[in-house]
Parts: sequence; structure tokens; C-alpha cells
Amino acid sequence: MSNNPDKNQELWMDRDILTRHCLGIAATGGGKSNFLNLQLKQQMMRGGGCIHIDGKNSKEAIIEFLNLARIHDRWHDVRIINIDDAELSNTYNPLLRGDADELTARIMAMIPEKGGENFFRSQAATALRAITGVLRAIDLPVNFDDLLTLMKSESAMRWLVQNGPKDSREYEQFLGWYNNMQEVDRRTGVNIVNEKKIQHSFGDLIGRLNPYNAGTAAQVLNAYNPEVDLYQAMQENLLVYVALPMLSKNEIATNFAKLFISDLRTAIGQIQNDKVKPAPTFSVFMDEFSSYAMPSLAPVFEQARSANVSLFPFVQTVSSLKDKERGLSEDFANKILGNTWSKISFVLKDPESCEVMSKIAGEQRTQSVSESVGEQISFSSGGDRDSTSMVRTGGRGRGYTKSISYDYEAIVRPEDFANLDTQKGEAIYIGKSEVLKLRVPYVQVPMLEYESDEEALDFPRFKMSHRRGLAIVDVSQYKS
Repeated sequence: MSNNPDKNQELWMDRDILTRHCLGIAATGGGKSNFLNLQLKQQMMRGGGCIHIDGKNSKEAIIEFLNLARIHDRWHDVRIINIDDAELSNTYNPLLRGDADELTARIMAMIPEKGGENFFRSQAATALRAITGVLRAIDLPVNFDDLLTLMKSESAMRWLVQNGPKDSREYEQFLGWYNNMQEVDRRTGVNIVNEKKIQHSFGDLIGRLNPYNAGTAAQVLNAYNPEVDLYQAMQENLLVYVALPMLSKNEIATNFAKLFISDLRTAIGQIQNDKVKPAPTFSVFMDEFSSYAMPSLAPVFEQARSANVSLFPFVQTVSSLKDKERGLSEDFANKILGNTWSKISFVLKDPESCEVMSKIAGEQRTQSVSESVGEQISFSSGGDRDSTSMVRTGGRGRGYTKSISYDYEAIVRPEDFANLDTQKGEAIYIGKSEVLKLRVPYVQVPMLEYESDEEALDFPRFKMSHRRGLAIVDVSQYKS
């Protein structure tokens, strides 16, 4: 390992490396935020776009992001998604893009795969696929209002039966599922929806979707023509800041992050098929990655590079990438580790992470040389045993031996990761063919002077043109 950070040698990385994915790992307070600011600053300077998923939701962090954009003349490119504060957010709808299968997978990602619950999860997926299929066949934008209304309201389902495209395969599939949900009313002899079947199909899913259909989140996420579209953001090199209230609303924030990442996957898939790709490379910084990671995300790391999109997940421990409680596994961790070309580690406190990162850094061949010189002297007093004379004869011999042995030792020992100095910004970079110990320069984001917090938090907002959506929440459309 090149281990001389005192030489003040600047590290320049070839542009091709920036098209590769990178895994960041650091214990709390290890210097991750400063490093991310450095990456954001350089991305803004080169005119590139980015998505910054921030695991904390604070006005100070948003102001810092806005100030970085302002000093690099990129304020007009900023878009903010903040489900915890509609006044401090652009509008965004994660249900607009993707076909029925993608939309179903996106929503089902909120329910982790667990052995004992897979039957109910499968029921929910089947029901959801029936609804999303016919909704996509109608070809109108949908939002959480529409989706939840269809899950809860029998009259909304009947409206879909009456108004769905009857000549489509998707309508036939929906009708088959809908008929399966019915039973004969013993009093009237009329077919009605069995509420218990509906509850078994959608119970848990409705609970997970409800927060995005009420309060602040609903104001941000239910536009039919939102201000933020991830596909457009990548094509236009926009700077998207996603604030996740992980501390105050952990489950809501985590589930939203899964929806967002799944939508990002769809956008990347679309860009793959475009002739024109983002230029320069579009960066996606994913703070607290393990909190919302899901198995279906692994292929994105294999495919994003061809769309000129670089993924940068940040975790606190390696073990968090294989957390079974979150539906992850050893195989998922190996795929993430294998598909991130570069790794950068700040100080680590977890022994397992130190060991794993040491193994990833690899070993180097060492040579040990051993030399020895020997000298032997012998004396004799002559042939007469009774003689008391001085020694008269003797012999002398010398010998020299040299041995060379080869062994392998860790390029970076586990304890080296634990002993990195956070005050000096020390980190260890592991690339494809080199391992470097470096110091990340401190990024001083200018604190510009503002007359008020409103001025400091000013960001681009847009009055979007009207776009017709499904709007099934308007009861006049489906009253029986």
C-alpha cells in the first residue's frame, strides 16, 4: 500500500474510473459527509448531474447542498424531494414510469420477503398485478390516491370493471381476479366483494401505502405531472436531493426509499435503450444504503454502467449488506462487493468489516532473507598426555549460509482500518490494481449570507401544466 499521505501528492482519477461503481464504508463520524461534499462539488464543477439520497433530513444539510449549487452556478438545476416537508420539496410521483410488472415489483418491494409470510406476499402481488395491469392498459397516470381507493373501495373496483379496456388481456386478468374476490350475498342473492378476501390480499400493503396518501407526503407524491421525473433528471444533468427522515420516520422513509430506488431502476433501464446517454457520467450517491437495499437492486449494479450512470452506495458495516431481517443475503452482499469497481473506507469500528476490507485489499508477496556466518577453532596440546606445555597445534574453520523464503501478508491489516485518523481525513482507497492511503481534503462550503431562512432555502419551483390522470378518487366517477 502506498502509505505516505504527508507528501501532499494530489490524487487524480481517470475519467473512466468515474463510470465505475464505488462502495463507501465508514463508521458514524468517520468523514463520510465531507467526502460526499467533495464528490458533489466536483460533479457540479464538471457540469454533471447527480442524485444525492441523504439519510438525514435537516434544513442545514439542504442549505449546504443549495450553497454548493449556487457557488458553481448550478442553482437552477436543483430539485428537492422531501416527503416530510411539502413547502421544502418539489413534487414527485414514483408510480408514473414502468409497465405493470415493474410497478407491481416497485410497490411490493416495501414488503420484505420472509419465509412464513411469503404466501400472503404472493397473494398481495397477484392482486396488485391484476390492478396495475388494467391501469396501465387504460394509459392514464395514476397516483397513491387512485391505487389505495381501488384497494379499499368495492364501488371503485366496479367502476374499473365498467370502464376498463374490455378488449385487452389485462382487463381479462383483472376481471378474473375480481370475480374470484366475490361471493353471493345470502340475503339478496347478489354477487358482492368478499371483504375478508380483499383484506387478506391488501391488508399489509394498504398499511404501508397509507402514509403516502395523507399529510405532507401526499402533497409531494400525488401529482400527475410532477416537477421531478428521474428519467428526465438524468438526461438533463439535474441535481436531485432526496431527504429521508430516517430518525423521525424510519419505516416511512425506508419504504419511500425503496419506491424511489425502484423507480430509478426503471429510468436507468430506459436510458440503456437510448442512443444519447447522460454526459458526463451521472452519479447516484446513496447514503444509508443498507436501510433500503433490496435483492432486486443487484442487477442495477451490473447494468447501470452501460447507461453511463455510476452508483455510489455508502454503508456503515459490511454485515448490513446481508441482513436477513431486511431480505438481504450473503449472495447480495457478494454481488454489491463484486460490482463496485472501487472501494473507499474511512475509520471502521466493526471487527468483521475490518477483516473483510483487509481481504478485499488483498495480499502482497514478501521476501525474507536469512544469513548466518560461523567460525570454528580447535586446539591441541600435542601427543604427550602428561605434557604441561602450551598448546602447540590447532585448527580453524569458517561457514556461511544464506536462505531466502517467500510469504504473503495483508496489504492493509484489519487494525489499519480501525486506526484511521478522522481528524486528518484519512481513508483507504482500494482500486482494481492499487491500494492507497490518502487524506480527503476538508470541503468548506461557503455559508452565504441571507436575510432569512426562506431566502437560504430558496430553490427552483415550477408551475406544471395540467395533465389528466385517472382521478378515481373523485367519487362522482364511480358512484353506483
